[in-house]
Amino acid sequence: MKTKTLFLFVFSLFAFHSVFSQDLQQVINEKKSKLTTNVDLKEKATIYSDLTWYYASISIDSALVYGKKAINSAEELGDKTLLSQVYSDLGAVHFRNNDYKKSEENYLKSYKIRKEQGNKAGIAKLNNNLANIYQSTFRYKKAMQMYLEALQYFENIGDSKNKYITKANIGALFTNFKNYDQAEKYIKESISYFEKQEQTTETNSRLCEYYLNIGKNYQGKKDYEKAQTFFDKSLKICQQVGNNQGIAFSARNKANLILMKKQKADSLALANIKTSEQYRKILHSKIDIESNELELAQNYIVSNDLVKAKKILLKIKPVFEKEKSQDNLLSVYNLLTEIYHKTNQSDSADFYFKRYIKTNDNLINTSIREESTELEQKYETEKKQNLINQQQFEIKQKNIWLIFGGILFLTTLISAFFIYKNYKNKQDKKLQKEIFRQKEMETKALFEGEQNERIRIARDLHDSVGQMLSLVKMNLSSQEQTSENDNVQSLVDKTISEVRNISHNLIPEELNFGIFPALENLTDKVNSSSKTKMELQIPDEIKAIKFQKQNELSIYRIVQEVVNNMIKHSDASSVNLSIKKLENSLVISIKDNGKGLDDDSISNSSGIGWKNINARVHMMDGKIKIESEKLAGTQIEITLPQNG
Repeated sequence: MKTKTLFLFVFSLFAFHSVFSQDLQQVINEKKSKLTTNVDLKEKATIYSDLTWYYASISIDSALVYGKKAINSAEELGDKTLLSQVYSDLGAVHFRNNDYKKSEENYLKSYKIRKEQGNKAGIAKLNNNLANIYQSTFRYKKAMQMYLEALQYFENIGDSKNKYITKANIGALFTNFKNYDQAEKYIKESISYFEKQEQTTETNSRLCEYYLNIGKNYQGKKDYEKAQTFFDKSLKICQQVGNNQGIAFSARNKANLILMKKQKADSLALANIKTSEQYRKILHSKIDIESNELELAQNYIVSNDLVKAKKILLKIKPVFEKEKSQDNLLSVYNLLTEIYHKTNQSDSADFYFKRYIKTNDNLINTSIREESTELEQKYETEKKQNLINQQQFEIKQKNIWLIFGGILFLTTLISAFFIYKNYKNKQDKKLQKEIFRQKEMETKALFEGEQNERIRIARDLHDSVGQMLSLVKMNLSSQEQTSENDNVQSLVDKTISEVRNISHNLIPEELNFGIFPALENLTDKVNSSSKTKMELQIPDEIKAIKFQKQNELSIYRIVQEVVNNMIKHSDASSVNLSIKKLENSLVISIKDNGKGLDDDSISNSSGIGWKNINARVHMMDGKIKIESEKLAGTQIEITLPQNG
């Protein structure tokens, strides 16, 4: 009956310090050299903590010594963060020494501090490390549960390094279950990740152990060629970084593989066992030393030297029983059963076979394996479901964004349409305004031309035709007075009078002296020719203002028409005309006390009419305001630019 002993690394989450192109011993020497310099307590405590970790793969005793120094220094500093890290490192040291009780105690001390600090990432790492202990003490369901919790945390925060460390540990757990396909999947993922990272001491130490674990997995699948390949890779990289524990495990597994392949011991197998024993003594792990003896006993059984094999097994059995190393005891009971069976000692063979069965049941049973596997499957299923949910959520979000984008596009399109329409309306209004302005300018120019032409014609009639008619009259007066001559002279007088009236209609003579004397003259005419009395109020400062000739004519005609309308339609007894200055404008106010004007009287007025009044005001860039109430009179205010 043959036995196979699995030597698997379950990797704890340490605070590695990356060191480039240096092996562990060189790093240790540099750290110890720095201690001889003048360093403060803080730096010294940090160096002690580093040496605790680095020595964990070189010498267990040295790691424990520096761990104790690191704890004392951290406590003296009162640095709880450093203290929690040292406890975690010591937990890993005891774990490597297979002292799971002390390992758990130190991890729990670290856990307590990190919980007080609210360090969730640190707690997740400790959960992973505690899961290592549960795996090694055959509490597989709890180990799987804690691994998966840690894995979920690291995946959620995007911590790839610790995610793949945890996956490697889950892979090792599946190897324990003999679920080699799942184990290969997880360990390969971790190897692939760390092979792509920068090759530091930390990275290579992990690869040293992961190569060993996947080699053991292939050994379990009886794929000995792949197992050999990865054991060789593990041994090479472990030697490169000075990982004594990794060297010992790799050498021993290579020896075990040779025995399994050749079914007998040879010089190469013995050489690997000796190499393993040498490095285990350097590491000074009692369980590991005795485990090496177990391999030697197995080699003697293959060589059929049953006496030596029995002697070794009975010697190391109490050590494994004391340390409760169940996996090694399983191998001892199995080998002793085989020896006693071969030597026909059936009672002893039955005794150790029963021990073997009981220990094997304690190590792992079907229900635990199934429950642990179910936990992993449940986790993967939930992970896939979460991924599906996330994808559905993303699709829903995309749809929402598409709908929102469509609405936004439609809104933008509608807005653009209304903006364009508004712009078009503004442009149309602007165009209409410009057309109106052009027409206004044309009308104004025409009006001004008409005014100027009126002024010119009036002057021509007065200065030319009027003078010529006066000369005709003088000539007629100098001639003999006859009946015919008198008739001609009477006709000339009528003609002169008609020319004067036409000239006066074109431009009043009073305007020859300015607008204000003309308004005074208009006031006198009203007062002398009607029952309505007119009052004129023009301050001297306003009389000094000069107007253009055509504007004077327009102002006069406006006032003349308004006053005539008031006298004709309102039955007013008094009219008041006042002109005042308001900032840069002149305000002409005409007010009566009559019965008020209505819309009909305004629209039916004779003469120039209200339309022409408005036109004249507008042509001078002015404004007109009419206030009229029945029985309360009418007030008209005309506001004109002061520059006239």
